[in-house]
Amino acid sequence: MGSPDTVVTLWFATAAVPRDVLTAEPTPDRGFARKYLAQLGVRLEAVEKGASTAFGDFSSPTHIGDFDMNRSAPPGRREFYIGGYPGLSIVQTVLPDAGLLSEVPLPLRDLIAAADIYVTCRTPDDPDGLGGFAHWSGGVLKRCFTATRDKILEDTGLPEPFEAPFWEGNVESSGIQLPFRPGEFAAAAEEYWLGFRVEREGIDIPVCAFALDGRATAWSGRRAPEPETGPAAHRPVHPAAPNTPGYDDYADGKESSIRATSDLLKGAALSAVTGVGHGVRGGVRLLQTGSRRIGDEVRRRARNAGR
Repeated sequence: MGSPDTVVTLWFATAAVPRDVLTAEPTPDRGFARKYLAQLGVRLEAVEKGASTAFGDFSSPTHIGDFDMNRSAPPGRREFYIGGYPGLSIVQTVLPDAGLLSEVPLPLRDLIAAADIYVTCRTPDDPDGLGGFAHWSGGVLKRCFTATRDKILEDTGLPEPFEAPFWEGNVESSGIQLPFRPGEFAAAAEEYWLGFRVEREGIDIPVCAFALDGRATAWSGRRAPEPETGPAAHRPVHPAAPNTPGYDDYADGKESSIRATSDLLKGAALSAVTGVGHGVRGGVRLLQTGSRRIGDEVRRRARNAGR
């Protein structure tokens, strides 16, 4: 049996307060995610022939859902969770042959231009397994720590203030190894740098998920969009500024697909009340339509949660 998968999360921050970006409830940009994957595959191949195959087939990514990353299972092998918002972007995937966090493939961390890049890694299936964090500012590595419970693999740069309780042994742990679990150390680093903790009951982190393993596209009940024509068809997305506002490969799906169920219920009720003014039959028909839409949404979320 192989070693547990290591999930690596990269945060690209240009906003002064990353937390404020997510509290504004941004919508995930599926077009940005597709552009990122296309360019990442090219960059990996440019660095080393065959390097992209370790992550999957970049030529035909399969969209597998839009959801809140903090309320989902972590990505599996050859899967990417991607969120692009003004001032903050996130990429989460499984890192093949994980080792030193400072050696994350360069294309993964320099494709999106950002003032600060924060990277964490952890093994969700092994609490005592590999974990760590790294911070690049202006392209310079400022702090990096990677370890398992029984071995420190790298420890460079000056410790940050949040690290003190861990090194002092004030964090709950057991055994005679490091006085903390590296994965929990990484979570504390994210909270210190970004201003929030990634947890189920925390701030929503909307992402678009793609698989690079050749799986079939799930039927969405919606026709694929027609190819764009005119000036919009030639909008470039430069690697240094891929968050070009307004770009989305599903223009008719701009309404967030991860709205709270309570919002959907509220909308259905409002439609029914409005329909009464045009006759009871019309109100009932609208209510039935809204109910079917809610049912479809709940079933979709259940499929995502069971992944």
